[in-house]
Amino acid sequence: EWKGRMPIVAKTQSSEFGLGANDGKLSFHVRLGRSYLSATTSVASLSTSAWHHVAGVFDGKEVRLYVDGKLVAKKAGDGARLANTLPLYIGADPDKKGQPDSTFAGAIDEVRVSTVARYAGDRFDVAARHEPDASTSLLLHCDTDVGPWTPDASAHGAHARRMGAARCDQAPARQ
Repeated sequence: EWKGRMPIVAKTQSSEFGLGANDGKLSFHVRLGRSYLSATTSVASLSTSAWHHVAGVFDGKEVRLYVDGKLVAKKAGDGARLANTLPLYIGADPDKKGQPDSTFAGAIDEVRVSTVARYAGDRFDVAARHEPDASTSLLLHCDTDVGPWTPDASAHGAHARRMGAARCDQAPARQ
């Protein structure tokens, strides 16, 4: 169930970016200067009984939030993204010391972080599985483990170290 705060992908703590849900309402936040620019849905946007493709995009002029290839929220704003040295978490949010805080209870199939705005407009076709390219910073196909690591399929080799009860499973085909 979508209760409370559930980060999906986060590198937040007064900077960077985060994608998550609060009581089922999705948000994508990007820290620009002194505040976050956020695209947030007005109603719960995800079902617990189906796979969803969720994407947050910042193109330098606005943040956009997509669910299953459809634009569901956007907000105009510009500026440089404020960076930090905290870890990027999948299924958690870093606290001020870089430790995981607030956790995601559910399944995450794939995570991609890119250096370009991948999606524009009101709709796009959702790929069943992403392939890395020159603009891919991180690509985790969360269906394979190598010891305590989930391999990064991008050219950067930023393999993810699992923490807590996280695990990779061969997931059934998405419907």
